Amino acid sequence: MIARQIFNALSLRERYLLAAFIWSLLLLWALFLMQGLQETWRAYRLNGSALDSFEYTIGQADEAELLLRAARQGLDSSKTFSAAQLVGQLDSLARANEVSSFDLSTPSSIESELFTFNNVRLSIKRARIEELIRFEQAVKAYSPYIALGNFQITANRRDPRFLDAAFELVSFELKEEALNE
Repeated sequence: MIARQIFNALSLRERYLLAAFIWSLLLLWALFLMQGLQETWRAYRLNGSALDSFEYTIGQADEAELLLRAARQGLDSSKTFSAAQLVGQLDSLARANEVSSFDLSTPSSIESELFTFNNVRLSIKRARIEELIRFEQAVKAYSPYIALGNFQITANRRDPRFLDAAFELVSFELKEEALNE
């Protein structure tokens, strides 16, 4: 009632301005409401697609279990190498292949749920190409349990007939307790 008296007391121009102001506020409110609805709809669609993706992934659980069993059968956990075993194996491989001068770095390890990845850098000084090829072939015989991560070769500065090489070798150690879960 008081609002009607105030409205009637206004001039025609003031009435139009007040009506335009109120309509502007209502329009802004409607726009913000529409924007909120659009964001809600986008989130709903995004969550729906994520849910579909999760359901698809869960649907492949049986296939993943079969692949895991096949991978376990192809992997002999007794042939995996710990950090100390890797250093010992590389030392014996280098000596067995008559690598003239080599140096093994201290191994570094990275832990995951199923594996421990061990990295060792083996440097060979003043070697002939035949020695490097023989050593690399010996390492390949232990694949996939020992893999070549990086390899660098340079000519020896004193005598270019000889080569200096650096092998970065990686092995993994299978954690039995993680497989049995």
